[in-house]
Amino acid sequence: MKNEILSLIADFLEVKPEELQDYKTLEDLDIDSLDFVEIMFEIEEKYDAPVLSHMQRCRDQLHTLGDVLSMTEELILQHRGAGPAPSHG
Repeated sequence: MKNEILSLIADFLEVKPEELQDYKTLEDLDIDSLDFVEIMFEIEEKYDAPVLSHMQRCRDQLHTLGDVLSMTEELILQHRGAGPAPSHG
């Protein structure tokens, strides 16, 4: 799933997935707040999981691409019934 989410973000940013490393900050990737919301909408549509509202509440804790990927994957799995929602904050 992580690779699928990474590919979606790469498509949005118009870069190759290999160019995206977990340690890069959202600022490094030129992802502003509007881009962030648009990416989350695309993820919601693809996985039919309501991730945007939780991600926005935890936005100040999401510094790197790895943070975003981990939390997004957790939220999708939780929505599918695989465990409790992550409590980041």
